[in-house]
Amino acid sequence: MTSSSLPSPSGGGRRAAARRQLAAVYDLMYIEGKPGYEQVSFDERLFKALSELLELLPEEGVTELLFRLSEGVPALKVAELYNVLIWSADSRGAIDAEEIQEWFYSRQRRRIEIACQVDLFPSNSMDESERVIKLLLERFPDLQHLLRPLAKEIKAQVKEEKAWSDYRRDTFEMPKEMTPDIMKIIKDIKLR
Repeated sequence: MTSSSLPSPSGGGRRAAARRQLAAVYDLMYIEGKPGYEQVSFDERLFKALSELLELLPEEGVTELLFRLSEGVPALKVAELYNVLIWSADSRGAIDAEEIQEWFYSRQRRRIEIACQVDLFPSNSMDESERVIKLLLERFPDLQHLLRPLAKEIKAQVKEEKAWSDYRRDTFEMPKEMTPDIMKIIKDIKLR
């Protein structure tokens, strides 16, 4: 099954129904705030509409399918939909977070714009994430309003990881004068 196909006994009927239901979901999402400080709020009926949408989606390929069905929808709404689906406990209609991370490596502006607004870093490695964001800032200067805050978040994460690493090293490091004795004990144990 391809990622953009929906199995259905009625041919394109299920896909059309999914497209209509997705539009209904987006209609229940509201973008509020000034440019650069925008956020999405949800109508109280959103989660019921989202459950109905999930019933229409296949079990695989949902990430790409929703991307294709969301053409023309503001990237912020699409990203927020992915956020809700990634962090929900419902495994049906699950979004593949790794697939969205790969979008940071694509040359497709819309995919990158959406990925920047999903609660994910480009990579699990913060060094790699920094490298990717730097390249994207050069390649897509018009997305600076999304990339700069992400770069700042990554930098804070790197700083936090270093502080935690230093703490662990300083806290659990054996005193130098004990090290030879401990090493002798370890060798004795290995010889037994």
